[in-house]
Amino acid sequence: MGKQRLTITLSESILKKVDKYIDGVQIRNRSHAIESLLENSFSPSIDTAVILAGGRKATHIPALKKIGERTVLAITFEKLRDCGIDRIIICAGTVTSSIKKEFGDGSALGITLLYSHEPEEMGTAGALKLAENLLSEDPFLVIHADVLSDLNLASLIEFHQQENTAATIAVKPAMGTKELGHVFLSGNKIQAFLDSSEQRGISIINTGMYVLEPSVLGSIKKNSKLYLEKDIFPNLAKQGDLSAFVFQGNWFDVTKDEPFQEASDVWDSDD
Repeated sequence: MGKQRLTITLSESILKKVDKYIDGVQIRNRSHAIESLLENSFSPSIDTAVILAGGRKATHIPALKKIGERTVLAITFEKLRDCGIDRIIICAGTVTSSIKKEFGDGSALGITLLYSHEPEEMGTAGALKLAENLLSEDPFLVIHADVLSDLNLASLIEFHQQENTAATIAVKPAMGTKELGHVFLSGNKIQAFLDSSEQRGISIINTGMYVLEPSVLGSIKKNSKLYLEKDIFPNLAKQGDLSAFVFQGNWFDVTKDEPFQEASDVWDSDD
């Protein structure tokens, strides 16, 4: 279907908000940003995110480390809120009480926080299954608590909706990094997860940010310790039901000292 040229007049305040969506890669210019925003408004919206906080050691919680005046989790919450996602489910074990003490019900940040407690370690998929009763029949975002990224969440969600697959993983190319896993891609689809010793495919970082359809929950066995990354995603890939959103921006695993310091430098400079 062809496109038609329109002339519109917008206030400076709206244009500033539009410009925030332009990243030069997924969203190229103002026209593309406005088109993307309109498409998102007509698509099924995502208003819920699941944060996989894990953590069996209540005394060591990387997601509660501070960058400036804010914790890593607070930065993630603000990013979600600014994207229109204001209902957030925290999946956590023994660290639940520490996160509750810090954020409570989330009202101070303009969000709603719900908690799904893991009585024992269940893995990323097992923890998600425990939270099933808090999820609706709409797609939802999943983010690991210990990562920070400037990925455009609206672009990730739009990409997922266009792909029409059960799950989309945000991945970051890492050429020449042998210890990382490899995937075999066909277009935007992940065909297989490969052993790091194999020479085909491309080397990537799984950024720990996903968009999932509720059907994924049906493939997770109850009361089992399972992992999205090892037990669920490879099966979806074999079925042609797993997409890859390739992301080139900043991404940090804050469980490690050096990446945490690098993340601090980036987010401190943005304040």
